[in-house]
Amino acid sequence: MSSREGTKFYKRADFKLTLWYVFTFAVTILIIFSFIYVRLEHYLLKEIDGFLEDESRVFVSELSENRMNINEAMNDYEQDVFVRKSYPVHIRILKTDGRVILASKSSAEVAYPIDQEDQEKLRRIGTERRYLETVNVSGRRTPFRVLSFRVSIDGKTDYIVQIATRMRRMRRILSNFRDNLLTAIPIVLVLGATGGWFLARRTLSPIAHITAMARRITASNLGERLKPKGSGDELDYLITTLNEMISRLEDSFRRISQFTADASHELRTPIASVKAEAELLLSKPRSIEEYQGALANTMEKLDLLTKMMNDLILLSKFDSDEAGLDMAPIKLNDLLVNLWELFRVLAEQKGIEFTLGEVGEANVLGDRTRLQQLLTNLIDNAIKFTPSGGHVHMSLEKDGGFAKISVHDTGIGIPEEEFGHIFERFYRVDKSRSRDSGGTGLGLSICQWIAKAHRGNIDVESELGKGSRFIVSLPLQPDR
Repeated sequence: MSSREGTKFYKRADFKLTLWYVFTFAVTILIIFSFIYVRLEHYLLKEIDGFLEDESRVFVSELSENRMNINEAMNDYEQDVFVRKSYPVHIRILKTDGRVILASKSSAEVAYPIDQEDQEKLRRIGTERRYLETVNVSGRRTPFRVLSFRVSIDGKTDYIVQIATRMRRMRRILSNFRDNLLTAIPIVLVLGATGGWFLARRTLSPIAHITAMARRITASNLGERLKPKGSGDELDYLITTLNEMISRLEDSFRRISQFTADASHELRTPIASVKAEAELLLSKPRSIEEYQGALANTMEKLDLLTKMMNDLILLSKFDSDEAGLDMAPIKLNDLLVNLWELFRVLAEQKGIEFTLGEVGEANVLGDRTRLQQLLTNLIDNAIKFTPSGGHVHMSLEKDGGFAKISVHDTGIGIPEEEFGHIFERFYRVDKSRSRDSGGTGLGLSICQWIAKAHRGNIDVESELGKGSRFIVSLPLQPDR
């Protein structure tokens, strides 16, 4: 273990980034240095070729001054080039068949046999054409650069002149340059590695700081947030994203805690009531009528508990996405008519007028069971919280690609300040009245989930003492 918190050194991100820096740096250096080396070699070779071209012109000039006497031209030229040290010149004159007829004193160094292929090359050399080649001579470590060209004497006799120079100086320059490169490359790589390590550490140090801050946030202090640097870069975006995630987690924890507390409270009350009533019955002998009445009350409370448990199970499935929807085309107008006929009898028993407005044909894609559950909850609440002599009205209309179902009652209404809470689980505007009427405080939460699961929405309009209106908006099925 060679780094903090037990992470192996070679697994650390800064180490891997540094390796990539060094690798990229090394490849770049090799490409650049290789290019420079090749270009230098090409340049030096061009310099030698230019030197040989100049020497050939000097020899031709000597030949012209000596009235095309090739022997005198050779002697004069050899005296001129004898003192040259950097690029010593060797010259020889051949017949077109490759036989050497004249050679400078130093040309023995570059003497090489003329084979069949060389003879063919010499024959192809014209008066305007010059032939350059690199020749490796047996027994010599460095090659020679040779320029071959044709000269004509009095238009009758043709000769091949070969001027050569050793490439030792060029090889020495390239060798020195290569040695310098080999010395510079490790230094540059070390500097690159140091710079890469510094950049990697500097780049990753804010992430280490973010990690340290994030580790301090637990379920007990989800209210804390990471502080952005204000630079507006990717790290600030990461911090913002983490803060948004923590906010969602905080909201989820809060809802779970609230849900658990509310469920415990809601379950404790009927269970305590059933227990107290049972203890009272057992305290002394009772008549059959008393036992029957107590059992009837117990059954009502157990029915409420059963309904609450079913709603809790359904909501837990909603939260875990396990409550799959069986989507199919549905005629909302038929569904509303069926529900109106079903609840009209219940409304008449309570002395409430339940009317259905004109409903045109409206087709949606949805789960019939869940949509029926949504509308049943809304209609049941409207009848439940509307006093005798009141009125409940249900209607359906199309509006901008949505089917809007309205359930309007003249009941007790909802205070405006409660609008933001009525869809929360176990929330009751009037807790005592809701419990007396058998409500669990989960119906509207279920309605809201069903509406959103169908890509719709549910809104409420209400005035205390005058009634409420719930509007469900569902997207219409596109016409085929």
